[in-house]
Amino acid sequence: METKSVEKRYTEAEAAELKLFGIGCRITLHRWRKANRVSFYRVGNRVYYGESHVTEFWRRAERQAKGGRDQ
Repeated sequence: METKSVEKRYTEAEAAELKLFGIGCRITLHRWRKANRVSFYRVGNRVYYGESHVTEFWRRAERQAKGGRDQ
């Protein structure tokens, strides 16, 4: 029998407190959610952010280096 690992989910308050998205303000996190800058789960009226949402956010936010000595 296979066991599936369950993705860790964080409430909006937990995500802000832990600064998962690089900010510690719930209002900013709410604005980013409304502007579709971060993905989320909604269960009823509650909002949750999964580890996959955090990873996706940082993957999109990462900048590639321009120029450099190797080029």
